[in-house]
This record gives sequence, C-alpha cells and structure tokens, in this order.
Amino acid sequence: MADLARHLKRGEPLRILGNAGVAVAVALTMRDTAYLPWLAAWLAAMLTFAAFNGWAAWRVWHRPIASQNTARRLRRVCTVEAVNGLLWMTAELLFLPSADYGQRALFMVLLSGLGAGVMQSLSACLPALYLFILPPVLGFVVSAVTSHGPYFAPALTLLLIWTAVNLSFARMMHRTLVNSLRNHHIAQALASDLQVQRDRAVELSQARSRFLAAASHDLRQPVHALSLLAGALKQNPTSAQRSQIVGHLGSAVDAMGTMFDAMLDISKLDADLLQPDWQNVDLRGLLERIARDQAVLAGAKGLSFHCELPAGQALPVRTDPVLLERVLRNLLSNAIRYTSRGSVRIWARARCGHVEIVVADTGVGIPRARQADAFKEFVQLHQTQGLTEQGLGLGLAIVQRLCGLLQLRLRLRSRPGRGTLFTLRLPLVAADTLAPPAPAAGPALGGLAAGDVVIVIDDSAEIQLAMSTLLSAWGYRVFAAASVAELMPPLMQLDVTPRLLLCDFSLRDDDGIAAIAELREAFNTDVPALLVTGDTAPDRLRQASASGLPLLHKPVMQEQLRRAIALAVPFVPSSPAGA
Repeated sequence: MADLARHLKRGEPLRILGNAGVAVAVALTMRDTAYLPWLAAWLAAMLTFAAFNGWAAWRVWHRPIASQNTARRLRRVCTVEAVNGLLWMTAELLFLPSADYGQRALFMVLLSGLGAGVMQSLSACLPALYLFILPPVLGFVVSAVTSHGPYFAPALTLLLIWTAVNLSFARMMHRTLVNSLRNHHIAQALASDLQVQRDRAVELSQARSRFLAAASHDLRQPVHALSLLAGALKQNPTSAQRSQIVGHLGSAVDAMGTMFDAMLDISKLDADLLQPDWQNVDLRGLLERIARDQAVLAGAKGLSFHCELPAGQALPVRTDPVLLERVLRNLLSNAIRYTSRGSVRIWARARCGHVEIVVADTGVGIPRARQADAFKEFVQLHQTQGLTEQGLGLGLAIVQRLCGLLQLRLRLRSRPGRGTLFTLRLPLVAADTLAPPAPAAGPALGGLAAGDVVIVIDDSAEIQLAMSTLLSAWGYRVFAAASVAELMPPLMQLDVTPRLLLCDFSLRDDDGIAAIAELREAFNTDVPALLVTGDTAPDRLRQASASGLPLLHKPVMQEQLRRAIALAVPFVPSSPAGA
C-alpha cells in the first residue's frame, strides 16, 4: 500500500498541471458559444481547486509515506479525483448542449487525452481512476440524450468503447505495477537474506578461527604434559616416581576430557539432542553435593569457598537436575578459574515464589562493554591478564543455552577488579510434590565375567592396542580389528558367542552402526553393543542417537567404560555359538 501511495505521489504534479491546462483549453474552445459568466465561474473553480491541490501537495511532499498514513493519503487522492470528475461533468452539462459539432469534438478529444494522460499515474489506485473517469462519461451521456443530435449514437458508441478499453488497460497496468512492486520486495528480501547468510558465514568463519586458535593453544597444554610424562616413564623411574607420574597423567587426561566435554555439549545443543527431563527436586541436596566438589578445587587454589543455604528449609523447584547441575558447575568453575585471591560463594534463598541461586566471586570481573561477548562461543576475555588456567571459551556459552532450555532467567553483574555475580531464578513448587528419595543402589548385576569375549572394531591401531590392553587386564578375551571383514577369520574359530561389541562410529570403509548390524546377523543374536565416537558434528550426533545404541564419546575414561558395560551387558553365562 505504501508503495502505491508513493507512485501516486510522484504523478501528482502532472495530474494537477494537466487538469489546469486542459481546463484553460476547454474554456478557450467554448468561449464563443457558452454563457460567459458560467464559463468564467467554472474555470475559476477548476483553477482554484488546482491551486489548492498544489499547495496541499507541496505541504506534504517532503513527508515520508509510512504504513500508518498510507490509507489517509489514498483517501485524499480519491476525494480529489472525485471532485475533478464532478467538475468535468458539470462542464459537459453546461457547455455541450450549446456547442457546435466541432467544439464538442474538440472538447471530447481534450477530455479523452486528459483521461489517458492521468491513467498511468492513477492506475496505482483504481478507485480514484474510476471516480475521475465515470462522472464525465455520465455527463456526456446525459448531455447527448438531452440534445437528440444526429451524432448521439456513434459518439456514445465510441465513448463507451474508449471507456471500456481504457479501464481494461488501467487494470492491466495496475496488475503489472503490483507485480512489479511485489517482485521488487521479494528481490529486496532475498538480498537482505543473502546479506544475513553472508554475515552468518563470516561469523561462522570467525568462530572457526577462534576455535582453532583456542584449541591449538589449550589442547596443546595437556598434550604437551602427556608427552613429557610419557618420556619420564621411559627413564625407568622409581616406584614412588612412577605413581606420581601416573597421577599427573590422569590429571592431564582429565583436563583434555573436560575440554572435549565442553565441545560435545555445544554439538549436542546444536543437534537438539539435549531436552529437559522435568522433575520436582529439592535443590538442597544438589547444591550441597556441588559445593563439596568445588570446595576442594577452590581450596587447592588457595581460595575460600562458602555455600549458604536457608537452615532447615527445603528448596523444591521444577527443573532438570542434570542440566541445572551442568549450569552451576560451569559457573563455579569459571568463578574459580578467574579468581586469583579472595573467595567464591554460592547461596540460595526463597523469595516471592522463586528460588534465587547466586554464584559470586572476587575475581577479575567483566567490563560492561564486554559482558555480551562473555556468552559467545570460543571467546576468552582474559587471555592477556596472565591467567594460566584457560579453557576453550565455551563455559558461559553453554550456560546461556542451557538456561534457555530450562527456561531460567540468568542475570550478570560484574565490576572489573571487584568480581562477578550470576543470579538464576527458578520457580518454587509445593514441598509435598517432591518424589521420595530413591533407595540406595545395590551392586550392579550386569557386566562381563572373566573370560568373556569382547570384540573391538576401530580403524586406529593405537586405539585397538589400548582397548585390548585395558580389557585384557580386566580379564576378558579381546578380538580387535579395523573392520568386520578383517575380524571374521579369527571369529570363525570361536566356540562361544561374543558378550560385547565395542565399535567406533566412523570407520574407514563403513560406519559402526552397519558393522554392529553385520556382526549381530553373523552370530544370529542381538549381541550387546556400545558405539564409540569422536564426532561432534550435529548431523553425525543425530544419526548416532537415532540408532538407539548406547553412545560413548571419546575420550572414554575407565570408570565411564565400566559403567557403560555394566548397563549394556546382562548377566547371562556365555553359550555355545551354535546354541
């Protein structure tokens, strides 16, 4: 609508001048036969109306046409053209009956030319065009009928043909104009979308560069430590030194695992694989457990750690306890990492139907201008401040996205050099809606027995060797290979059914899902299987999740592997392969 109004606005000066010019020409044509006072009055009315329209158009010419004033401008155009049409109809009724044939013909030629001239502009608003053209046509019909001249029939026929042709052409021009404007807007929308996609591609490229920069620095640290510790083991250390080196090896592996877990969390969020499991839970137990773990980390850095909870009061909320724990652990880890001295605190309080959880520290703080950047992926704000414990810059990005999943309001307040404070608000629920505590879990009934056969498929020879060494140390018989085809000859000699398949998701010639299906078909039973992957691409994670197989993400820790085996393998004695 606004575009049509702009089109009418551009043609308004020509319409005003055209009306005034043709009115003067008609007056000069009719001056010998028309009653002069009426002719003068009509011409004065036409020129006055044209001058008024020109003044009104000049007043609003500089004002932009917006959607809120478009309808008003279109109504004004319709009103102006209706008055113009009535004035021309008045001229026909006053002057044509007394005019000779030549004057009548010239009058109609001038008026037809004016109608054809304004049609291009008024085609943007067909009601205004009809209001301008139809009154003069009606006036000519009335004048011709009352005069009963011999020209009536052919003139009326030509006029009706002219009117039908011009109105039909005007409708075609209107459709063409509307389609042109629509295509223009579509082109603009496509151009805008292309710019958005281009900006997104640039942002993704920058994110990839930040990731590579972060990964190249931060992942090198534990890898460098591992290489030095491995070299130290080759020097035949004493038993005490060997124990110390093994402990440091575990710490370095844990550090790498934490970084990979952060990247995996982002990939799961991108793949929409994380969905909240809503429960009514008491925050007290969750916060006390987190506080115990984080207090150890804070104490190792020389920081005081405080957890303050309302005495004797339950804190029942509706949330996903696993995802909420991930949020709180990320906030506390960040607080400890970026605090060199002072304290880290977490407290909770119930107020106004909500529970507020606050994580505060006395660390380096975040400038107000950089607080939005703190939640971007792979952004580290304090790389230049001498802090040695760096991550991948994913902690707060994960926190923000998990808060979105959990429908939590996250608020950040910080002052450089004074510390940072994060506040979370969770809705309170009635205490009697809390589920009773689950009974303590007994010993696992599942798992493998000594001598059971485990098949490992991975196209990395190093991983085959490491997995075989670990599983053999646990007492299992291990068959490892890079593919099913390579594995089949030794398996043909087996007299028992394998109890577990450990298969990498991305194999050189196939994928782990197909390899597991092939092995199950070969043994004619659904052998318990675990899928192991190092992929973090969202589409690959979705594919692995859709298989329904238990999924382990590299690097896999020993305890994590033990728990997965205990869950996947039922306690059933091995049976002969032919059974």
